[in-house]
Amino acid sequence: MSVHGTSGLAPADVDCRVAQVEQVFVDLGDGAPGASGAHNLVLGDLNTDPGRAATADASAARWNDFTSPDSRFAFVSAVGPDAPPSYADLLNIDHVITDSLPGTCWIAGVTPGRAPVTDRVFFDHKPVVCDLALPD
Repeated sequence: MSVHGTSGLAPADVDCRVAQVEQVFVDLGDGAPGASGAHNLVLGDLNTDPGRAATADASAARWNDFTSPDSRFAFVSAVGPDAPPSYADLLNIDHVITDSLPGTCWIAGVTPGRAPVTDRVFFDHKPVVCDLALPD
């Protein structure tokens, strides 16, 4: 499931992102969560940083509600105050979340030893690249 959270910091923007998280994990609008398959992969530009903004942004906190250590889902991409930034060299808003696909992720041009995709500076996001495996 690809997610692109609503951008902005206004209360209506945050409320919209919270509702988008609810669509992923609670109800897409048909009575079932969007991530309701046997193996689920949720990825995209969340437009919030769950590792740095959870106390100031209810949508960041809501992502964490569904990816806590006791949850079915977990971040595969790095999350936390020291996670490498995928956006504008400041925040980590591009993420990969799964319930059953083990693996690791890195960020092109940010993770040591990983080259950037391009030398052009007009891209504000850096690609998150993951190696995931289907479970046995």
